[in-house]
Amino acid sequence: MKPPTTLSIQTVSGRTLDNRFFDAGYSNDWLALVLPGLGYSADMPLLYYSKMLLLNRSVDVLQLMPATLSAEFQALDAAGRQAWLREDVIAGLDAGLAQRDYRGIIMVGKSIGSIGLAMALHEAESRLPTVAVWLTPIFREPVVMNAAMTDEGPAFFLCGSADTTYLHDSLDEILKTRTKAIACVIRGADHSLELGGDEEGTFAAIREAMRALGRFLDDVLK
Repeated sequence: MKPPTTLSIQTVSGRTLDNRFFDAGYSNDWLALVLPGLGYSADMPLLYYSKMLLLNRSVDVLQLMPATLSAEFQALDAAGRQAWLREDVIAGLDAGLAQRDYRGIIMVGKSIGSIGLAMALHEAESRLPTVAVWLTPIFREPVVMNAAMTDEGPAFFLCGSADTTYLHDSLDEILKTRTKAIACVIRGADHSLELGGDEEGTFAAIREAMRALGRFLDDVLK
């Protein structure tokens, strides 16, 4: 794997988007866009190991870093935040897809990143076959549920049963409706997929989650 580079990404509003692009070297012609959580960076376990799984499968990875902690973003209402995230992800799509001729896109969203994923998912699908990876998605957000229910491509949902954003009935509805959707729910895990005070349980949870994601990726990339 080559060292990461930074792409020049500017939104239509003129914002410069922080990012890191990982060229897998011998690419299989898939591009992954990874969106972090509000306080959950791309270097934290779930996203770090997701990136590793993707690169090990010769998928190029573009980590997008929207300024969701900025005062400007925090001052926006829900609609404004959604528009901001959509704009960022579409700018990332444009920059990422310009790196080579790709045959598919993998969208990965963690927590608030699931909102960005939801806002731009159909745009991605209009360009290339698209796979959605929802890491602790915020089911209470209507845009997330709408995208998850209307998406027709392969989808993977990773949830913790003790996560306050996890809604069992919502996930159950998605899985009953979507033939190409699968889920991994870690019992007792929180929004970071950790089991509070249980180190071994947390390590086991991350291992179980990444094994499930790896199997999903092997299936959709074959």
